[in-house]
Amino acid sequence: MATKHLNRLGPRLLIGLIIAILVLAIFFALRSPPIDVDVAEVTKGPMLVTINDEGETRVRDMFVISAPINGQLLRINLDAGDPVVAGQTVVARILPAQPDFLNSRSEAETRAQIRSLEAAVRSSLARIAQADADRKLAEANFERIDALFNRGFATKTAHDATRAARDSSASRLTEARGAAESARFELKALRARLTSPSINNRGKTLSVFSPQSGSVLRLTHESETPISAGTPILEIGDPADTEIVTDLLSSDAVKIKPGSKVLIENWGGDKPLTGKVQRIEPFGLTKISALGVEEQRVNVIIDFADPIAARERLGHGYRVIVKVVEWEGTDIMQAPISALFRNKGQWSVFVMHGGEAQLVPVKIGRMNDERAQILEGLKAGDEVILHPSEKIENETRVRLREDGS
Repeated sequence: MATKHLNRLGPRLLIGLIIAILVLAIFFALRSPPIDVDVAEVTKGPMLVTINDEGETRVRDMFVISAPINGQLLRINLDAGDPVVAGQTVVARILPAQPDFLNSRSEAETRAQIRSLEAAVRSSLARIAQADADRKLAEANFERIDALFNRGFATKTAHDATRAARDSSASRLTEARGAAESARFELKALRARLTSPSINNRGKTLSVFSPQSGSVLRLTHESETPISAGTPILEIGDPADTEIVTDLLSSDAVKIKPGSKVLIENWGGDKPLTGKVQRIEPFGLTKISALGVEEQRVNVIIDFADPIAARERLGHGYRVIVKVVEWEGTDIMQAPISALFRNKGQWSVFVMHGGEAQLVPVKIGRMNDERAQILEGLKAGDEVILHPSEKIENETRVRLREDGS
């Protein structure tokens, strides 16, 4: 009996097994293959949010040398990049074209301007004396606070404040001396206009000296040519004393302040330079963007923080990319912004787990061009899917894309 029962069950088991195999085959045949994806790891570390724009280098104090009289400009024997010394280097020679007498009105105006400049020179000398006294006082204050600070009797704030006051007073003294020197040269040029023409002056040239030590930046005239008073001849400045100017959108400019850290990239060197915001101009400018949109922009002046040796190849009018730091953090949970998408009004990501895409809602904070701060939803080490397509849903089977696939 048992044998007959087994003989009856044998065909049924075989048929059942065949049906199960067919069902499994059909299931795997109809099942969608895993989707190839790229993933990135959620990390924890420093993060920067920057405002990026193009900038241009410029010499901080540039002097435009203009012709003081009408005449024939003789050929200039200087080239761009040649060094000049204040009050010693002759940058141009002009042969007076028509040494006519000044009429009474012009002579009166010139003499009045001379008296005004003489008063300006005296005022500049007084400002130099005051600035020098302020500098000496600031240096004495710093030496006292520095000694107390080294002994632990002064705060770092007081130490930094007196050092800043010392450096500021030295800068004001330099500025006052430069203003006095400029006024002297203007006075010299005006006095030259009162020189009475005579037979002895024919054929004599007027030598124009450099008002500032530095280098020739650009020549607007090089060959011999007739020239009118006030026509620019060349530009002089110190290439080592450069700054950067960039025009930011006014909505971005209000997010930063003087002293903000700046990263300087695409300047031609092997690594980025650093700087800081020196000044944000209070006057906005209307500009037309490349798309034809009116924009309100504000000039932002940036000082270099790196030594001159690190940027000696940068000259006047060079293009750079500036990244002004708006916010920075040191231990920030972050993920690539290419993994983020909106799902029912909520920021979400797909996390790759066990060969499946798991839909995870997240809460984000700050964002930059590449990464977003993760406040809730993810932990360090999670692998998020980059650029998820519409084919990916919750629990969709996925696999890591192989190189070259």
